[in-house]
Amino acid sequence: MILKDKISGEEKHNHGPLKIIIIVAVVFCFLLVAVFVANATVNYKYANVFLPGTKLGSVDIGGLTYEQAKKKVQEHLDIFSHNGFIYVGQGKKSTIYPIISSGSADSSFPLVMWQMEKSLDKILKFQKDERPVNLLNKISIMLGGKTWSFDYTWDKERHRSILEEDFKGLLPSKKEASFEFGSAGGLKINPEVIGQTFTYEQAIVDTEEQIRKLQAREINLAVVEDKPAVTSAVIDKFRGQIIDTIQQGDLLANYNEQATTIANTDWRQWLQIKFNKNKPYLGFDVESAKKYFDDKGLSADIEVLVQDAKFKLNNGKVSEFMASQEGKMIDWVETITNAEKILGSNNNSFDIVVEVVKPKVTNSEVNDLGISTLLGTGESDFKGSPPNRIHNIGVGADTLNGLLINVGEEFSLITALGEIDGEHGYKQELVIKGNKTIPEYGGGLCQIGTTVFRAALNTGLPIKERSSHSYRVVYYEPAGMDATIYDPKPDLKFLNDTGNYILIQSRIEGAKLYFDFWGTSDGRVATTTKPIIYNVVSPAPKKIVKTVDLPVGQTKCTESAHAGADAKFDYIVQYLNKPEPVKVTFSSHYVPWQAVCLVGATQEEIASETGGGTATTTPSTTPSQ
Repeated sequence: MILKDKISGEEKHNHGPLKIIIIVAVVFCFLLVAVFVANATVNYKYANVFLPGTKLGSVDIGGLTYEQAKKKVQEHLDIFSHNGFIYVGQGKKSTIYPIISSGSADSSFPLVMWQMEKSLDKILKFQKDERPVNLLNKISIMLGGKTWSFDYTWDKERHRSILEEDFKGLLPSKKEASFEFGSAGGLKINPEVIGQTFTYEQAIVDTEEQIRKLQAREINLAVVEDKPAVTSAVIDKFRGQIIDTIQQGDLLANYNEQATTIANTDWRQWLQIKFNKNKPYLGFDVESAKKYFDDKGLSADIEVLVQDAKFKLNNGKVSEFMASQEGKMIDWVETITNAEKILGSNNNSFDIVVEVVKPKVTNSEVNDLGISTLLGTGESDFKGSPPNRIHNIGVGADTLNGLLINVGEEFSLITALGEIDGEHGYKQELVIKGNKTIPEYGGGLCQIGTTVFRAALNTGLPIKERSSHSYRVVYYEPAGMDATIYDPKPDLKFLNDTGNYILIQSRIEGAKLYFDFWGTSDGRVATTTKPIIYNVVSPAPKKIVKTVDLPVGQTKCTESAHAGADAKFDYIVQYLNKPEPVKVTFSSHYVPWQAVCLVGATQEEIASETGGGTATTTPSTTPSQ
């Protein structure tokens, strides 16, 4: 009996841990099943909509489908674009709009571009992660919400430049201490002046926060002291060195076995206190030296613009009509460094450093390049353009005519066009900036951008960078197949992946511009669907801009009204060696563009209406609200 009870107790003792293990296993399995069921339920329920609590910037998109979210976010973007970034400082209020407009829909370009679809796709990618491990993150969003930041591109430097220009002259500027030489060789020190400046750096930080979150509010510009780096005390420490240095005599600048004499009275004017890692030293001002070389014609004697060879087609045969030429540019940093090394020494001679720029295309055996087939053509109509715009289109077309795009090259239209100024043949047009009309070069070059874009599409080339206009432009209908360019951004870029050279030929027939791409066919076939136009929005009422550049009372309308809209089309390329075609959808959004008219007025009338202290950088537009 005693033995039986003992055995029974041992059995109970042995079965205890086993029972616990079984219970834990059952609970674990139950929880595992519950997690999988809950995960499947959440993934199924929100398969086609964004999770509750999801925000993109300040826009709540929870419970919306992808297309509904796009529409709602775009409406908020349009409102933000209409209101702009507002800055306040020293009693002045200035607005900078995300779309910089010069008074013409054609010449407008984005300062900020919100990449809405990329931002939504990022959220969607998170939601499509159906692993159970991601369930807690999804539950956290549904319970507490989550705000996602926008992806965007932003020309920060240009934005800051516009901001500083708007508030220029409101505060006393700082002045660096300087020195000059008297007739008897004495040194006169002009003292520094402490100035004031706005906290532009913080304003740019605040601006970026608004871009990421799409939350508009006034940005206050605080005033801080602006101290000069060069002071009288700093110059006084170099007094002896400066006086000794100007006894050195004339300098000799050497290039290509020739020496140019720079008189002492000239080069001593270049002297200034400079800084290297916050340590002051006596050196030469680069801009003063460059101006001297330009004024004396020395730069023109040395520098040569690089020139790629250009070609044309005659009866199916390719021939060269412009020879390639190496470029030469003075390397001013190295040249001035060489000149500074001899200051205060017994050596009065320094070398001018020249950088050689090789042309991309030099091959004159052009018929060995395989250029034999018309690969694609781009076409656009510029009927109704003003004379200067027509002239600029011709200059741009001539600039690209005959260019060869190298094998594997990523072609940049901004780079190919080069400098846009009067020296290169372009004419100016009056454009509106705020309440002023100013002349600006290059109006009409977006006609070039749009036509080249269409040629690249019809050739079947991968498009690496393209931006639509901010507004619909009559020259580029149908909407959705345009491309805007503005130096340095936005640009139009595409890749020559044909395995052979591509030759660009331009032609103008009446009021139509054509770009033909010639090369060697690899069998690819490119097609585009007809653009779908939707979400059409009526434009705002006519905008009147008063200006002193017209006789009082005279009216000149620079742009007619255009409705806003969204547009999209599919770009399909079927390659010979691939079973499935490559398909890309190009989407464009156009803000409604109001008619803009200039009216001549007196300066006093303009000042009274603007309050004398309010600046507007661009004309406003009225988006869908």
